[in-house]
Amino acid sequence: MRVVVTGGAGFLGSHLVDLLLENGDEVLVIDDLSRGHREQVDSRAIFFEANICDPGVISSKCVEFNPDVIHHLAAVNGTRRFHRQADLVVDVNINGTRSAIAAAKACDSRLVFYSSPEAFGEQESMPLANSSESLFPPAHLHQRHSYGASKYLGELMCHHAITNGVDVRIVRPFNVYGPRLHGDNDGQVVAMMISSARSTGIIEVHGTGEQTRSLTWIGDVTPGLEKIGRLDNLSGMSFNLGSLEEIKMIDLANLIAKKTDATLKFVESNHGDSNRRLPDLSMNHHLDWAASTKLEDGLNQLL
Repeated sequence: MRVVVTGGAGFLGSHLVDLLLENGDEVLVIDDLSRGHREQVDSRAIFFEANICDPGVISSKCVEFNPDVIHHLAAVNGTRRFHRQADLVVDVNINGTRSAIAAAKACDSRLVFYSSPEAFGEQESMPLANSSESLFPPAHLHQRHSYGASKYLGELMCHHAITNGVDVRIVRPFNVYGPRLHGDNDGQVVAMMISSARSTGIIEVHGTGEQTRSLTWIGDVTPGLEKIGRLDNLSGMSFNLGSLEEIKMIDLANLIAKKTDATLKFVESNHGDSNRRLPDLSMNHHLDWAASTKLEDGLNQLL
């Protein structure tokens, strides 16, 4: 197959590119390198540096490559950026998705849109399913949900495209962790804890640490992503790819601290932080997919 991966120089995208190439696919990576790294892209892939928000450039490059599938991962993420750079988050995530849909139309290709559990906002009824409502607080309180709302609107745009004949599939990866994950201030919790433990000997725990997450190993997730793009008759379907192994953030911090000889420090909660995130996996029988790596095994590999 011929596959385009937007955001393919980032954490999740670069691992997906690796798997696609191993399977013998031809891959075009489109990334502006604002967050990703060129050296994370396998040399067998074609690399094109471009801003995903430029629909003309993206569509013309995709038409030239003529892909069977477009995996659209390019987005602005990082929890602390959602509040601090809300305007940028909305701009890139909405207009980038618009570009990806336009490219899929121009190429008559499948589109896999990468959404997020953040698209459900502060929904606390678990597990999160396709039937779950998205709940967002008043905008003046904080801008944390610039990301989640942009992903919700992205899903809406995709379903509109589906009604107009575009083959679109939606995937929501749940708290994926593994090598190449950013551990800076705009990173993901596992990498941030490990990075801080190694550099300062301190792990920050936000709030009480009682909030839970379903952390999912990258090596489990990528085969599911590949199947969503490859399998027939999935248009209009949405898939949650995640582990059912929940862990409290305080327990995660203690586990990493034990492995790195770090100490814990309690700090202020992040704006709009959800108390739980547990995926409903009922759609995944279409993929014959399930996460299998235990958290401690994944952490050991990562460390």
